Formats: sequence, structure tokens, C-alpha cells
Amino acid sequence: MRNNAKILAEEKKKGLIIIDGPPGIGCPVIASISGVDLVLIVTEPTLSAIHDLERILDVAYHFKIPAVVCINKYDINLDNTEKIEYYCKTNKIDIVGKIPYNNVVTESMIYEKTVVEYRKDNFSNMIIRMWDNIRGRLEN
Repeated sequence: MRNNAKILAEEKKKGLIIIDGPPGIGCPVIASISGVDLVLIVTEPTLSAIHDLERILDVAYHFKIPAVVCINKYDINLDNTEKIEYYCKTNKIDIVGKIPYNNVVTESMIYEKTVVEYRKDNFSNMIIRMWDNIRGRLEN
């Protein structure tokens, strides 16, 4: 799949390939981050997700791949969100976005659109700002 993506990106003159890895930690996650320029870890404020976040960061550091974090649905458990923020700050990991829970995500999927395509509002602007932050890191 990776080779096909690279061929297609070259044909279409695209300089970026985004690989969406599975949740959790294990061989598929390791395979999805090997050879990449940046790992974006999307986590949620649950105890199991915090544990997975720590393990994935360990893998990224083992392979010397820079990593950043997005806290998805950060407002469902503010205490755990604070734990994630503290962990990231202590370990010098940038949080590139904090996305609140919002039904617009499900709505946009029903209409087969991205959130940004589906609705122009503050929520979609948060995603755009996060993407701009990530893209800026990749360009440097």
C-alpha cells in the first residue's frame, strides 16, 4: 500500500502522503509509523488512551521520529485532559490541537464529507488551524 501511495503521489505531483494508523499499540501501529517524517497521535482523555499515548510516543522516540499530539473530545473528561497536557509538557511534546466533542463529525460522515467541507464554523476552523500547524512542521 505504501509503495502504491508513493507512486500515485509522484504521478499526481503531491509532496505529502498521510498514513492513518490503527488505534492502540502493536505491530500495525509500528508498521504505520516506520519511515515517516512526523507522527500525529490523536488521543482521547480516557485512561486506556493515555496509556496508549505513552507507549506510541516511546515507539516514535525509539525510531527517532518526531511526534505531536491532538486531544480529541478533550471536553469529555477534563481531569484526564489535564493529565495528558501535563505529560506532554513534562516530556516536551507539542499539543497541536484540542478538539471538543461535536456531533458535526458524525453529520459530515453521513453526507460523505470532511468536517471542513461540510460546515464552515469555529469547529472546522480549529481543524484547519491544527492542520496548518502540522503542515508548517512538515515543511521545516
